[in-house]
Amino acid sequence: REFLPVDELIPVSEAIVKVFDNHGNRINRTKARMKFVVTKLGIDEFFRQIEVEYDAIKQARNGSNDYDLLSYVDEPRSPEASSANGSSSVSSPSANGFSVDAFELWKKTNVVAQRQSGYSAVTLKLPTGDMTPPQMRFLADLIDTEANGKVRITIAQNVLLRWIKTARLSEIYSQLVEANLADSGAHLVEDIVACPGTDTCGLGITSSKALARALEDVFPAGGTGDDLAGTSIKISGCHNSCAQHHIATIGLHGVTKRYGEHTAPFYEMHLGGSAAGDGARIGQMTIKLPSKNVPSAISHLVGLFREERTNEESFPQYLDRAGKAKLKQALIPYSIVSNFDQAPEHFYDWEQDSEFSIVDLGPGECAGGAVEMITDGILEADQEMYQAETLAKSQQYAMTVNKAYRAVLAGAKALLVTEGVEPATDTQMFEECEARLIKTGVLPAVFSQHLAVIRDLGDKNPTAEFAREKIRVARVFVEACRAASEGIGEDLKLTKVEDTAVLIEATPAVDAGDDIPLLDLRGVQCPINYVKTKLRLEMMDSGERLAVFLDDGEPIRNVPASLKNDGHTVLSQEPMSEYFKLVVENA
Repeated sequence: REFLPVDELIPVSEAIVKVFDNHGNRINRTKARMKFVVTKLGIDEFFRQIEVEYDAIKQARNGSNDYDLLSYVDEPRSPEASSANGSSSVSSPSANGFSVDAFELWKKTNVVAQRQSGYSAVTLKLPTGDMTPPQMRFLADLIDTEANGKVRITIAQNVLLRWIKTARLSEIYSQLVEANLADSGAHLVEDIVACPGTDTCGLGITSSKALARALEDVFPAGGTGDDLAGTSIKISGCHNSCAQHHIATIGLHGVTKRYGEHTAPFYEMHLGGSAAGDGARIGQMTIKLPSKNVPSAISHLVGLFREERTNEESFPQYLDRAGKAKLKQALIPYSIVSNFDQAPEHFYDWEQDSEFSIVDLGPGECAGGAVEMITDGILEADQEMYQAETLAKSQQYAMTVNKAYRAVLAGAKALLVTEGVEPATDTQMFEECEARLIKTGVLPAVFSQHLAVIRDLGDKNPTAEFAREKIRVARVFVEACRAASEGIGEDLKLTKVEDTAVLIEATPAVDAGDDIPLLDLRGVQCPINYVKTKLRLEMMDSGERLAVFLDDGEPIRNVPASLKNDGHTVLSQEPMSEYFKLVVENA
């Protein structure tokens, strides 16, 4: 609509979403886009269906045109609903309108006295790290009035408020109850950390947040007992450890397991991890469990601890004493899955109503990962330059020269990502920079002289003038690298000084059979393997086929998806003995 009153904005948006829900592609995520629905229906029919849905929404609201925008966002649950769902109890209210027992429990678990007399630090426990818009507005006001205008977000997905006047804790708690932000149990076992998983992450394999919610039955708020003090649970939807599952007492990360034609969501369980001072350690991968069995397996593990606990030992101490072999043996019954016909529930992830699948699990992240490597490399070069200039001011000239040298290497390494090369030595880095960046016109020809200046590290006690010259040359080089990388997108094309074709030195190919060239990328990590494949395809004609050997894990999961995003056709994906063979048709 050319003009839309503000009170109709959300209802019209809702109508558009309903049209998409009715006609959007639910099989292939790469085609789950509004533009495909418009192409399918035609723009006129698309608009007509929106009006039909909009009229239905109006009728559902008794024909009223008066829409309350706030009615479309989740309001905080009432105190009564919070109690029913295991949140802070509001029974036996005090004069302030809340339970005295609940308030004392909250103070015990969520409040820490600051070293400054009369002040406390308060943790707001957020289940799976989520807040509603009204809760965020409430928090913004609370920060301004009670917390000195500042807030901290913790690695446990909670909110930390400092400089809270201890004398006002009772009144603030009453406000938190009203906003449904008064859950106790911060930093206890029920304060589970989970990454976004498949809810929003293109790399996620399993629904980690849904599993965290399922574990609320095993660890109800306020009902876990003091014997689990010092126990933590962290869940990552894949092996990348965004939830830091490696340092949890019970750490879980999502994987898959195939049973014939069906795939089931699983978690690898790591036990005994910790980040506590001298006791810091990585948890031991103990067993692989189907997603639906994780709560019962953890419940059994806790029950075993309570049966065999000696001398008030903690749960982490018990895991240590019991050992991996015994714990794995105890959990084996929970790892067994029948076939799909006998136990179909194991082939559905938590809170999902369709069978689990890793096909088109998410968009390819390879190109984005390569861009991130480039921007990180430029940032590293900036950091080295900052240190070089700081050291020069303190007259530490030998270190100044070294930092300027490292800055140039970081800038060169960043740009060389686009060529799919990872030089192993400084000498190789300079040689590749000369061949692929300077001789090709990406960087000015004069930079050959710059590299010669930088490579001359001088003696052990360089002069101030020598160090300043290194800084000057390095700064020019890093700025040139930044200019070459600005505006880089998923095509991974650098900005060139001259219109000179980029020199592509392809990896030697061997025959893969059927006259298909082969690119062996076993042992090459993401996203460099993607870049190498992309460069090779750019040298080939449309319709030509290329075979690629890729390792299991991230490479076979990410590279094919990214190539599809680029418009190429993945003809086959064949598992070999310890790797995969991919056949791609060039776009």
